[in-house]
Amino acid sequence: MSFFKKISGRVAVLLGASALLSLFGLGACMFFAGEKKCGGTYETSRERKSFDTEFPLKLGNVTIFVRLALTEIERQQGLTGCRGLAENSGMLFVYPDEDSRGFWMRGVPINLSIGFFDSGGHLLEKKEMRANDFSVTSSKSDQVKFVLEMPEGWFERNAIRTGTSFPPEVLAPFVAARGFSPQKFEISSEH
Repeated sequence: MSFFKKISGRVAVLLGASALLSLFGLGACMFFAGEKKCGGTYETSRERKSFDTEFPLKLGNVTIFVRLALTEIERQQGLTGCRGLAENSGMLFVYPDEDSRGFWMRGVPINLSIGFFDSGGHLLEKKEMRANDFSVTSSKSDQVKFVLEMPEGWFERNAIRTGTSFPPEVLAPFVAARGFSPQKFEISSEH
């Protein structure tokens, strides 16, 4: 019996040391990389998805991969600290209601393009936003339910014009995968 206790103790020490070295290696990797890149990490497992998980979304004829900002805290965080986005990656801010929306770039060190969408997923307007700009970029419309942030110039490069749309009901399983009720956001897969 004491032999197994010794083995178990040694295994526990080795596992603990291995875990610490792995964490140090990951931290060192993040430290030495010196850059926080965002995008390009679409996950397919069935576990509850985190704020960093990207979901595929077809906008017009282009498939993009978006992180969903669903809570007030997530919407405030947005892309803060993000030093780069993959070409077809961005963030979709999802609101429970339609209203005018305003955004600023405090803590976002890259230029972005922003699109304001109505509850039907139609692009109402798009604008360019400058890195670390504290001025507010607001929608003209008070019918905005979704806001999409993409790399600078993305809407132009992909010929995404006013009126281009995505079907909001496709967001229902993604919202549910994040652990939220699609009904809270008035998104239903039954449309």
